[in-house]
Amino acid sequence: MMLITTSHRPTRRTRSFGHDLEKVFPNALYLTRGKKTLQDLLMEAYDRGYERLLIINVWKGNPLKMTFIKVSPTDWGYLGYLYLHGIKLQREIGFRNIRPIREEMPFIVTMAKRVGIDHVAFAQVFAELTGGKFVPRGDRSLQTIADKNSTDVLSVVERHPRGMALNFYRFDISREQAVGPLISLKIWIMEDGRRWDYKERIGVRKREVHE
Repeated sequence: MMLITTSHRPTRRTRSFGHDLEKVFPNALYLTRGKKTLQDLLMEAYDRGYERLLIINVWKGNPLKMTFIKVSPTDWGYLGYLYLHGIKLQREIGFRNIRPIREEMPFIVTMAKRVGIDHVAFAQVFAELTGGKFVPRGDRSLQTIADKNSTDVLSVVERHPRGMALNFYRFDISREQAVGPLISLKIWIMEDGRRWDYKERIGVRKREVHE
């Protein structure tokens, strides 16, 4: 499904974030970047049968950006980018030693209940970026959605004081609590021009209230 790596010279926290993501995308693999070029990474992803390449960029010691790339020997291309406010690692949530999912199963993206249209739009976008499946939440429980789609893993778009966040559930680990990582989102940008910016949305709301 996805090969995960970092920019050159990553920090320990960025590597830990990559390993956490490996544990919530079915059959994903975290690969140490080393001196590999982008072309090297694309060819390795293709040789291993992955359809996506995810590169985590670091700034001031923390993950700043997630770049999603379509993998193909003749038609590869950038899909989109997530700029982050911050992250909370699995160990910081209380989950350690989670094993990666080494079997085929759907990766489902949905939302928390009572979220806004921005959250729904991003859930659809995140499914596109990851090659997952978007499933509207409705009134169903997360467990019901997971069972209906024969999966143990869900990504959930949630409300956050800074706009929105991504969280991850592994129902083979816990049926009650998200295992993380928790990702606070600042900006998302798709190559086709779709985008969302937390500061721009706050500005729009302030102008609407003033008017």
